Amino acid sequence: MEDAHVVKIPMSDEQPFANWSFFAVFDGHAGTKAAQHCAENILKSLLATSQFQKVVEKLSNKPGTMDSETMNLLEEGIKCGFLNLDAKMQERSEQSDDNERSGTTAICAIVTPTHILLANLGDSRAVLSRRSKIIGTEDHKPFLPKERERIVNAGGSVMIQRVNGSLAVSRALGDFEYKAVPGLNVTQQLVSPEPDVYPIERDPKDDEFLLLACDGIYDVMDNRELCDFVQSRLRITDDLSSVANQVLDACLSKGSRDNMTVILVCFDAAPKVDPEAVRREEEWREKITERVKEILADEDAKSDGREPLDAECVMRELGSAVIKACPQGVNFHAARTVVESILSKRQQIQP
Repeated sequence: MEDAHVVKIPMSDEQPFANWSFFAVFDGHAGTKAAQHCAENILKSLLATSQFQKVVEKLSNKPGTMDSETMNLLEEGIKCGFLNLDAKMQERSEQSDDNERSGTTAICAIVTPTHILLANLGDSRAVLSRRSKIIGTEDHKPFLPKERERIVNAGGSVMIQRVNGSLAVSRALGDFEYKAVPGLNVTQQLVSPEPDVYPIERDPKDDEFLLLACDGIYDVMDNRELCDFVQSRLRITDDLSSVANQVLDACLSKGSRDNMTVILVCFDAAPKVDPEAVRREEEWREKITERVKEILADEDAKSDGREPLDAECVMRELGSAVIKACPQGVNFHAARTVVESILSKRQQIQP
């Protein structure tokens, strides 16, 4: 598992950060070291910047004031924090003999009482569900015009949508073999460690939830499908861990084979548990359970020594019958949790 994540509530004991929260997901590649190191050090790197220290001084007297100057300081501080972290990682790599080649994407969120600041580097993504509107970060892919221009100017190429035919992201922490072109500063290299920062003013009436996830999620669900799925799950349960696990199960069922990490942050306007939706889902689950038991009974009756059915096989057997039975807003792949529960109990009682 090359992913790492950070959940820090509060962001710091120091004001104003004692009322803020910090979340981050790192999707590593070519090893685990970069992602783990960044998860351990990114927040310290941000808080150590001169810009964040100025925010402390500025807001110590006016704790609720987030004017344009403060927002600019935060945006610049986030960028500097990323660049400083990357520089220290490179220095650390050069001083060691382990020839470290790993890198990592990063998606971070700072949640304040009045604003959300998203910082994106690579192809992990943050998505804010605001009622019928979705606000999402843009992935850094080598084939995008702005990214391709920088890569080509640094003497590289984009082949099969990858940097020099190899790396699938155009911005990352680490990956120092792509940051060695003489005469260019770090943000002009083949792979840049500079994040895009998205300042968003919070809307308490409409902001429902924020999702941070790596590309293993978005490979099989677009922003709208993911938000619709989470909305439907929140109408069934207020257990956020359960909702996050159901997202992972749905993505597995849809064929994702990459590492997957998701963080779900809910706000006051998030969908609430709906008793009628719960009733419909319970009826649906009962039908699924009956059908799965029928499938397993048929398999047992054959008694030809074949391997027992796994979740994938049972899901294929369910097929269109499950799709037709799905309550409105329920993703077909949510049936996987039911199937796996039945199979788990079956394995426990079989000799």
